Amino acid sequence: MGRTLSMGVCAMFTVSRLFSATLLVCLLSPFGQAQTSLDDRLVLASPDVIAADPALTGHMNTLATAAITEHCAACHGADLTGRIGVPNLVDFDWNWGVTGYELTQAEGVFAIMQTILYGIRNTDCADDIKRYGACPDTRFSQMPGYGELGFTEAQLNGLVDFVLGLAGQPHDAAAAESVSNLIGLCAECHGDDSAGYKPFGGPDLTDDVWLYGDSREQVYDVIANGRVGICPAWSTTISPAEVKALALTIYQQSMGY
Repeated sequence: MGRTLSMGVCAMFTVSRLFSATLLVCLLSPFGQAQTSLDDRLVLASPDVIAADPALTGHMNTLATAAITEHCAACHGADLTGRIGVPNLVDFDWNWGVTGYELTQAEGVFAIMQTILYGIRNTDCADDIKRYGACPDTRFSQMPGYGELGFTEAQLNGLVDFVLGLAGQPHDAAAAESVSNLIGLCAECHGDDSAGYKPFGGPDLTDDVWLYGDSREQVYDVIANGRVGICPAWSTTISPAEVKALALTIYQQSMGY
């Protein structure tokens, strides 16, 4: 966070490149200057400072509740627990950014802020600034449709058994073994241990959390036809304070605070 003092009563804060903006915050002076707004204080404060300040905590809760109702609930539900094809935001199973090994809350909050600001696989921007067909800074990866790439039914079903086996589900071990020469294709996004790779948004294939369902038919559909789920970018729709409030609320709920 950069800060440049000017004239002793105003401070120029560059909050983060995520905001793509710089806030001019005028501090309270004995000569009638306006107090820094709750919005600005919320944007600049650390999670620990917010938690220790009842006014900031209340403001955060008010902004987050309104943002969830207006922008998030339609897809993720009012309680943010999601549904088939839409992630649960409060179960501590993260595809992007948050690893669980962060040293401070701020690290996780900023990772969530990037997703809120720039979306997932967002393409709603000018063509001349797109990268690989998507907008700059958006979270981007693609689950290929291996059926569309010419894989045989035996190969597709073998991959289904491989994935089910990773998660401890009933499966045909021989069929899974038959595609052992193909599983390297999964490592780039899901990791060598199949436990997921956060920079590419690759889900953990070894746990019991399934975004698109855990039946054999549902897993086959994902492998054969691929997935390119989209979350819109909210950077031009909600304010920096709302982004911070929403990200911190989601992070804290996922951590059980």
